[in-house]
Amino acid sequence: MENKLVKTIGLKNNLKLKIYDRSKKMAGDRWLVSMIAQVDIPISSSAPETLRDLQHDPDSDKVEILELLGSTVTFEQKRERFFIDESKKESVFNEVCDHFVKSTINYLSHPDFPKKYVIMKLKEKKKKALLEAAIDKYRADQN
Repeated sequence: MENKLVKTIGLKNNLKLKIYDRSKKMAGDRWLVSMIAQVDIPISSSAPETLRDLQHDPDSDKVEILELLGSTVTFEQKRERFFIDESKKESVFNEVCDHFVKSTINYLSHPDFPKKYVIMKLKEKKKKALLEAAIDKYRADQN
């Protein structure tokens, strides 16, 4: 399914919120109205303060951070409405977009959002890596 970029909003923290329409026809004149919101957060040279803050974590270093996360972390949220009449598709999509933007713009624009989101993603990746290592060790011990 292809994402169609419909709106880009510049945020106060110099990031960009991109809104995509991923709606698709379901059956007859009924649609799945789907909106995807994304904010790309660079964590390498384009955001040195974020990388510097992450390096204050004694369990992280620059190489590990970039290996685990890559050079960009993407915040993504999806909003969907099911079985929407074709004649109301556009207005429902706009309503979903407007509600999302109004309810999240302050959060996404906050100066600490990029750093805190990247740190959260780093912690998630580390936990996942530890869990996978434990599972692999368990399986190896069982053989």
